[in-house]
Amino acid sequence: MTEREPQDPLGVHIGAREIYDQLVGMREDVRSLVQDREDTDRTLADHEERIRKVERLQYAAPVGAITGLLGGLAAVAKAMGII
Repeated sequence: MTEREPQDPLGVHIGAREIYDQLVGMREDVRSLVQDREDTDRTLADHEERIRKVERLQYAAPVGAITGLLGGLAAVAKAMGII
C-alpha cells in the first residue's frame, strides 16, 4: 500500500523531515552566534582592561619625566658646587 501525498496546486510539499533538518541547522546557527558573542565579550573586556592600564600610565610618564629632570638639575647643581 502506498501513501499518496496530498496534491498541492503549486506542487510544493514540505514534510516533517525537512522541517526537522531546518530546526537542527538553526540550532547550530544559534549556538555559533552565542559562542561568537561570548568571544566578543571576552575581547571587549580585555580591551577595556588594557585601555584602563594605558590611562593610568599616562599620568605616570609626566611625573617620571619631571622627577628625572629635577634629579638631573640637582646633579648639575651639585657638580657646580651650588648645592
